[in-house]
Amino acid sequence: MSLTAIDKSSVPRVNGGIVAVLRSKWHKELVLNMATACTRVLKAHGIEKVEDHEVPGTLELPLAVRVLAEKGVYDGFVCLSVVEKGSTAHFDMIVHATTQALQQVSVEQKVPVINEIIAVYDIADAIARASDDEFNKGIEAAAATLEMINFVRANE
Repeated sequence: MSLTAIDKSSVPRVNGGIVAVLRSKWHKELVLNMATACTRVLKAHGIEKVEDHEVPGTLELPLAVRVLAEKGVYDGFVCLSVVEKGSTAHFDMIVHATTQALQQVSVEQKVPVINEIIAVYDIADAIARASDDEFNKGIEAAAATLEMINFVRANE
């Protein structure tokens, strides 16, 4: 299993802004751990307001982002979820459809939509990526959000 850790000293700062963190209800504790880490990093690096939104599941994330994006007040979105492979193809359908739809919203709305949907075959892999340590994927999601907000602002 390959995990990475973000060099926190290289995470960029932004000047204000609003980010929506959207999370699914499935594997709630793990997703909340990622949301907490993400929010902490966003606020520590200049985001003025972080809004927390919970949706029923992973497939509901794209519509929720689209509805919020159309308000035109958000600088970025972070989508957090854990999807575990079961004995059917449902896992593949969820991950593929959601990833494609989130990318489409990002491009159409010209706003960063960071996809941190952890798709795993074993829940232990999700636990390793959502624990309260430097490997928490919420940290990586926040860093990517900050970088993309700066990129979009610099190129508008």
